[in-house]
This record gives sequence, C-alpha cells and structure tokens, in this order.
Amino acid sequence: MAEPSKNQLLAASLIVFLFALLILILSWSFLMNDLSPTSKTCPICTGDLPLSEFGICRARKDGKNLYCKGCIRSKVTNSRRALKDYRAARRRHVIAPVVTVAAFLPPMLTPVEKVKDAIRRGARTQKDINIETGLTGDAIGDALAELLLWTREIKTQIINNARHYFINTSGIRIQDSEVSLPARKADVQANTVSSEQLAVNSKRKAG
Repeated sequence: MAEPSKNQLLAASLIVFLFALLILILSWSFLMNDLSPTSKTCPICTGDLPLSEFGICRARKDGKNLYCKGCIRSKVTNSRRALKDYRAARRRHVIAPVVTVAAFLPPMLTPVEKVKDAIRRGARTQKDINIETGLTGDAIGDALAELLLWTREIKTQIINNARHYFINTSGIRIQDSEVSLPARKADVQANTVSSEQLAVNSKRKAG
C-alpha cells in the first residue's frame, strides 16, 4: 500500500481536530444547561416558580423580572381598582367652595348711596357727611342734588344759619318727567337781557 501523502495527513488531522472541538462545545453547552437555574423565587408570593412564569427584563442580570407574572397582574389590578374607588369617592363628595376675602367685605356703594347712608346714620351738614364718607365736596354736592331734586329721598332745612339734611320719611319718589329743574345760567342771563331791552323800548316809546 502506498503511504498517505503529507496533504492527506494534514487534512485528516484537521478533521479530527474539528470533530474534537465540536464534541467539546456540545459538552460545555450541556454542562452549562445543567448548572443554570430552572426556577426562581418570587419575593411577593414566595413561590419557587419556573422561569417561564417570569416576564422578560433585559435590565436584570438573569434577563427575568423580579416578580412573577401572577403577582404583577395582581398589582396592576389592585392599582386600577384603587384609582377607580378614589375617583368614585371624589365624585360623591362635593368640594367646598373657596371662600375669598371679598366675600367678607361690604359691597361697594356709589357716592349717592354713601351720602344717603351717612344722613341715615345722623350726619346733618355737609361737613358731617364729609367726615362720615370721606368724599370730596363736589361729589357730596352732586349726591345731595340728586337726592333732593331727582329722587327726593332726603329733605333739607335751615337750622341756625346752617343747612341740615334729613331722610324724607314720606317715601314719595318722583319720576324724571315730574322733576322741575332750576333755570340754567344761560337762561337767566337771556331773561335778564330781555327785561332790560323791554325797559329801553318802553322808554323810547314814552319819549
């Protein structure tokens, strides 16, 4: 028989090496499968469960969730039920309205209302009304004019050379159409001029 050539021997050696390497890899795989755990303990239910009962978590070293699927499902269900109960309880109870500082403040009065209220409390002269209300003289004058001429809710009287104001207890209020306003300054001047002109004309006729 012819001796195998050098190439044949090299090829045979390579085949044997590859076969041995394959056997080594398979042996290592079987050994690792035997050493790797096939179960895991859940901290909630403390049950020793197979790895298939744990979800995937790539952030953990073993690639499985810390809690089993059943415990996670129960936690989600309980959280949803608690949220539902909270919303139902919130709908049943009426939230009390927020009380602001403005609720305790007296209503804002107009100058006319302030003057009328001051007279009702005993202020008689414009000076008393000014002290009571803090309004300016013009504002007090306008308010008194409206109360005297338009609504007639107050009346006036001269006492000791001073004008005093009182609440009109008769309760008679008049409409705008019933008000007789005093003559304007322009009308008074026009009437004065007309009287003077008539006097001049009468003198001419007499002469």
